Amino acid sequence: MIWSVPFNFGQTELKRGKNIVIGKFELAINQRFELRMLTINLVSILTPNAVPLYLNTAMELCSVGLYRGTMLTGPLAYAAFREQACSTNAFYRCVVASPGTYQFIVSNNTANVDLAVAATGAFKFYY
Repeated sequence: MIWSVPFNFGQTELKRGKNIVIGKFELAINQRFELRMLTINLVSILTPNAVPLYLNTAMELCSVGLYRGTMLTGPLAYAAFREQACSTNAFYRCVVASPGTYQFIVSNNTANVDLAVAATGAFKFYY
């Protein structure tokens, strides 16, 4: 059986240095998960006249990712906002077949700027 699942994380305030788990699922033996698309968009900077101080420059201003654990610098796949909305490569799918618990996490990677962000994605479960 195959489930195609789109998801949407509507515009939400994301405080400086914080993250939000927007989805969590568990894979069992003989199940497979395929991430088809993941997109992040910065809707608004909520802190006026602030120059962002990055906590992690590789993860850019804000990001959304698929994680097996809680370490934000170790995503299986991610999209990071730099100067415009960003998506994962739709032609390169992230396929996961190892049993475990996985999460989608949206993060604000700055120490001094609050943001309004939105994220979307699509994935398939095979079992």
